[in-house]
Amino acid sequence: MKVNSDNPLHAFAAWTAGVDATWSGLALDRARDAFIDTVAVMIPGAREEVTRKVYSLAAKWGKGDCRAVGFEGGLSAPMAALVNGTAAHALDFDDNFDPAKAHASAVLVPALLAIADERDLKGGQLLDAYIVGLQMIGRVGQGVNPFHRSRGWHATATVGAVGTAAGCARLMGLSEQETAHAISLSTSLAGGFMSQFGTMTKPLHAGLAAAGAVQAAQFAEAGITAGANTLHAANGMGTLMVGQDVEELREAMADKDEYGQKVQFATRDIGTPLHIEEYGLKLKRFPNCGSVHRSLDGLLFLREKHGFTAPDVAEIFVRAPAAHLRNLMYECPTNSMEAKFSLEYGLAVGLLTGNATLADYEEAAIGRPEVTALLSLVRKEYVEKLESDFPTEVHVTLKSGTTMSVDVEMPVGSSVAPLTLDQLWDKFDGCVGTLLDTERYSTARETLMTLQQGASARTLMSSLAA
Repeated sequence: MKVNSDNPLHAFAAWTAGVDATWSGLALDRARDAFIDTVAVMIPGAREEVTRKVYSLAAKWGKGDCRAVGFEGGLSAPMAALVNGTAAHALDFDDNFDPAKAHASAVLVPALLAIADERDLKGGQLLDAYIVGLQMIGRVGQGVNPFHRSRGWHATATVGAVGTAAGCARLMGLSEQETAHAISLSTSLAGGFMSQFGTMTKPLHAGLAAAGAVQAAQFAEAGITAGANTLHAANGMGTLMVGQDVEELREAMADKDEYGQKVQFATRDIGTPLHIEEYGLKLKRFPNCGSVHRSLDGLLFLREKHGFTAPDVAEIFVRAPAAHLRNLMYECPTNSMEAKFSLEYGLAVGLLTGNATLADYEEAAIGRPEVTALLSLVRKEYVEKLESDFPTEVHVTLKSGTTMSVDVEMPVGSSVAPLTLDQLWDKFDGCVGTLLDTERYSTARETLMTLQQGASARTLMSSLAA
């Protein structure tokens, strides 16, 4: 679809509202998998303390006909998105999306499900809106990253809200002009700092972004207008959420290819390449910060290949992009949320058990002496290079003096090494456990698998409520 506008807001809106809903099998399958993966982590995420607290407030703030996973009682669409978005990110087991440097589906899926539940929409509409919304999350992310994230903004809360507002507008069938207003409005509802990592507010960011996206689209539908220069102008997102040195940063990225991030919003070829095909999503193998995953993949590879166990190891040395290691600020975590942002804890658990599971991140597991005794084995070096320019190096030294190493460029679960559908359902089953009875489990699984054939969003959400 050809779009003619030098204003990225108008270009994004024109593509969002007008692109033909004819998607490849790969795009549709990846969108379906994103729903399976996100619903999987929402189910146990609904039991987390932060989600329960958010639901108790949401039930006061806005009742309606939409369901929240794991709770009785209907909520308004924004409040359902708030609760479900928080649940989706509560365990940090949800996917990553490189062009945006964000947890895309934790915002996009809850927002779209809330609207589809409210309006009784079908699976095909959900998948279409997901593909469009993900493209917009990616395009907005490319306009501000990598520096937006490296300077401390939580892109899930910022970029996620703006791109998801476009996805909501698509699902609601808004006009091009209304879509532009929705995207513009969402910039006033987008915010969040990485200084909140390791606290309850971090998963709340995904809920707030999902709720804000729904609100922005509904505001636009109601006729509320917004500015035309909120992305690219001197006082727009592209400057304010990057820095006044944005022009210098653009020059620095001109010859680099960091997932298409040029610190400049595209105005042409908005849908080319299609991000869900070109970059895909990183579905998580482990329930911790994605910045741990390359290191943990490398350690587990070496552990399996060489057959060593914890008592054999003298040191684990990691050289990794500084942007990854700065996310992992808790060397000696004291609770579950801190442990998710600890390189040392993730590697200690992996060394000890050969995996890292939800059980390893329960509160009672964090202070295990057999794990804390291994934290001091981990040493790290911050490498000031982009993650696409520098692989994570994992070096293991055994007490015998033997050394071994591996470089990991992309984690398991990325498009380079994707989870199979069977592995994805194994993850789903591991997350759900006994939380759904047989009937609800069967309904949820069948509905998710038949989204392309027009399964009902209300049927899905009914099976997940309470």
